[in-house]
Amino acid sequence: MVKKILLTILIVSFPFLASAQLKVGVMNPERVMDALPETAQIQSELEQFVQQRQQEFTQQYSAWIEAFTDYEEGVEDGSLTGVQREQAESRLMEMEEELESLERRIQTQIQNRQNELINPIMARVEDAMETVAIELDLDYVLNRQTSQGDLVIYYASERGVDITDRVIEKLTTN
Repeated sequence: MVKKILLTILIVSFPFLASAQLKVGVMNPERVMDALPETAQIQSELEQFVQQRQQEFTQQYSAWIEAFTDYEEGVEDGSLTGVQREQAESRLMEMEEELESLERRIQTQIQNRQNELINPIMARVEDAMETVAIELDLDYVLNRQTSQGDLVIYYASERGVDITDRVIEKLTTN
């Protein structure tokens, strides 16, 4: 649906674009990020953060498994009274809800941490891209690929100005 809309907009606006002689550059942001030494450090820091949160979750999950195993054993050997079974079931349900809540909190924490670490670099990349675009007198810079790997540009001639290397140079020489 979105592709059809974009294609329609391009077809309708093509005569205007052709007469305006726009200068368009393309850039591969993934390659730019991979070229920055900070990216590896951020990835490492993020992985460590994720491991810490996974360890926290695993500890609570292990406690839930232990409580569930104790409950099952008590049910099987008949050592739990009706009231004890109800209390144990209630506690297991509480623990399960706590686990689900913890999982959501951890996912949010990881996303926030990732944004916290990556946003400053993305701002630098955008600044460098803007500087290169101004230097090359470009009207637009298009992303060669989306984060899912789908091409944003359906066709790009080899004459197109690829500014990826210049952006990397700007970022790594500062």
